[in-house]
Amino acid sequence: MNPLAHFLLLTALSIPTNTLVLRSGQRVDVDGSVKIDNGRVLFRSGGALYSVSENDVDVDATRAAGIPISIQSERAGRLKVSAEEKRRLLKELEENHSGTPAPANALNVPPGPTAGERQQATQDEWAWRQQARSYEESIRRAKENLDLLEQKAAALKAHIAGLLSLGYKPDQFSYDTTQLAYTIDAIPGAELEVQRAQRAYDQFRDDARRMDVTPGWIR
Repeated sequence: MNPLAHFLLLTALSIPTNTLVLRSGQRVDVDGSVKIDNGRVLFRSGGALYSVSENDVDVDATRAAGIPISIQSERAGRLKVSAEEKRRLLKELEENHSGTPAPANALNVPPGPTAGERQQATQDEWAWRQQARSYEESIRRAKENLDLLEQKAAALKAHIAGLLSLGYKPDQFSYDTTQLAYTIDAIPGAELEVQRAQRAYDQFRDDARRMDVTPGWIR
């Protein structure tokens, strides 16, 4: 076996095969796959978990045994042993090479979320998204109000300047002057509303971060 192939075999998590091939030429039926981990070969046979030294396993032949071939070839190359002989062979492998069964929970996979948990997570996500949109909408409205006041003030200033250039006296456009004064006075309050809306949104995001809320829910 060339070095690259040997490296790939050593680093592979598992070898999908139904047959473990020993260097002695004997073959052992396995359940599903063979796993190589730190010089040990882990496999299940008859529902039990076994561990043997990698040096006693023909890795190339084991991997080749997992490749689909014709039924005739598979039957011709497999050593037929009785159930009693297979149990004896597995017992000898454990005794001769200090094989130790892995913990019963070694291959357990944590259960995924239940349907109720997934539904609750979806409801929580939309609740946070709706709150974020509400804060963002408050900021947009505050900025729009500020923009309207600034545009109105600019328009009144231009209008008054035009009247002055035409020779009108200030008492002839006192209404426009009063409206300009009111508008300019309202601008600081509108700026404060923008700051308050932004501050409330920042506090909301900070609270969500402290509660480990998924960042994508509040964007």
